[in-house]
Amino acid sequence: MKFINSISGTKALVFEETGLAQWLYILLKDKVDLISVCQAPKKTAKSDFRDAIELADLLRVNRLQTVYHGADEYMDLRDLVHGYECLIQEIVRQKNRYKGLFNRTAINTKEMKIYTDKKAIENLPTETMRFVAGPLFDQIQLFGEQKGEYLKQFKYNLKRYKEMRLIAGIPGFGEVLTNRLVAYIITPKRFPTKYKLYSYAMLIRHKQMSDGVLYGKKVAMAKRELKGVFKTATTVVLMRDNAFRRKYDELRTKGVEHRCAVNSVTRSLAATVFGVWKTGKRYQDSYWEVKRRQQRSYEKT
Repeated sequence: MKFINSISGTKALVFEETGLAQWLYILLKDKVDLISVCQAPKKTAKSDFRDAIELADLLRVNRLQTVYHGADEYMDLRDLVHGYECLIQEIVRQKNRYKGLFNRTAINTKEMKIYTDKKAIENLPTETMRFVAGPLFDQIQLFGEQKGEYLKQFKYNLKRYKEMRLIAGIPGFGEVLTNRLVAYIITPKRFPTKYKLYSYAMLIRHKQMSDGVLYGKKVAMAKRELKGVFKTATTVVLMRDNAFRRKYDELRTKGVEHRCAVNSVTRSLAATVFGVWKTGKRYQDSYWEVKRRQQRSYEKT
């Protein structure tokens, strides 16, 4: 802080995305005229001096690939969602280890409630396996209780944030997916168009063109977790009767293959989220379905 305050004139600050980036952003955003958080430059040989020179040069010519950071309360939501995702990963790991004890001895677990009934451990053939299974079972129960606390917080957030209530009204988005979505996007104002959101969510491929020649297509390396949210929501809507399912059926009737039809529905979900969040209007199945048809007609003309 003393060093930054000692500099006179216009101040432009850039630093790499790290675990300290959000804290540094909050601390320094009012101390400089321009602040940018970016991805680390890709070089074969790395040193602090080379990184500083490279970032300063990119800042000078305005070619930095910045990473979004904000000072609002939604940034704290990312910590909540990250904690939930880490917990889910641990639950999956523990369940796999626990069930592996049964699988290794060819015990059929279909009729056994191995994750809720501790007596199922008695079916393991050796005392050592039963000894190992006991703590694993207890950890699964503890993680389940902690998951319940996260779900309560997610449910409370739907009452707390108007944006979440709007998104939760869209087919396919429950409490968990809505919290994850808002945590990843923070604000739709980051994206000038829906196509920028498609790219950030890795839902489209970018053409690699040179001198009129197509050298292939490439997906932007962006928010893979956000892509998972939209893909999960797509799976949910295709199992129910709604405008998105009807769009899928319409595409399949026209001869579009399953994979392409699903991708089209996923992008429609993303566009709907973008529109609902940006306009503040509640989702209505028939309204948005008619609006999409009008948009398609306009694009054809």
